[in-house]
Amino acid sequence: MRIGSLQIGQVTRSPTPLFFTLAPLFRSFYMMLHSIKTITVLASLACACVAAPASRSSKRCNLSTASMDIPSGVALPVPTYKPTFLGLGVGTQNYTCTSAGTYTSAGALAELYDVSCMYGSPAFEDLPAFTYSFWNHTPASVSPSELISLGDIFDSSMVLGQHYFVTNPITGSGISPKWDFTSRTFPGNPEAFVVGSKLADVPAPTGKLDVDWLKFSNATGDLANEVYRVDTRGGQPPASCVPGSAGIYVKYVALYWFMGGSF
Repeated sequence: MRIGSLQIGQVTRSPTPLFFTLAPLFRSFYMMLHSIKTITVLASLACACVAAPASRSSKRCNLSTASMDIPSGVALPVPTYKPTFLGLGVGTQNYTCTSAGTYTSAGALAELYDVSCMYGSPAFEDLPAFTYSFWNHTPASVSPSELISLGDIFDSSMVLGQHYFVTNPITGSGISPKWDFTSRTFPGNPEAFVVGSKLADVPAPTGKLDVDWLKFSNATGDLANEVYRVDTRGGQPPASCVPGSAGIYVKYVALYWFMGGSF
């Protein structure tokens, strides 16, 4: 789906020269994530907190006792269901410039990394900020598509899936967020996704440059009954733009909690 100059819901896999230039940098990033995950898994195994991996979908760690840390004063409704997946989203919030000279959302594109085994570790609390600092210091010309391609090459086992926007499946107009695990965690399962309908929207307590914290209900798909976007870093557009100017991509990182679902 294309909105203005932005392509939504489609990933370009062809590597560019910049891709190969940045490959060592991203390899270090994935190795760091894997090291944290490995240490956490070993510690969890010692206390029998992790189920034995029998398949790709069971390699994640048990989140049945996990809970989101919502600061006091943040009016985000509490979950109705228990968490089943915990993803670190790394990508961009996408915007187009309106005739009024302000930016409006045109969706997002992000890679979702499985961080369920990092929950409860000393590094977990700082993971969004650390990852955003890393992502924000990459050249502006690095696209989410290239980030996704790098993830495919270096550590596909940590990739849950992708986050992008699609046409609203209920109204047939406008766009809605989709979290898609059909190509990674549950390959070939056409129902391993969720399209969300926004229920709550609160300003990020971490700062004005960070996109809002959100709660979504399930519009369609079996992946989750509820989705939360919290612990955001970055993603906010400039306050104004020149009407007619091209759309922009603003880097962001967020934690996505997937609650309930059929998986």
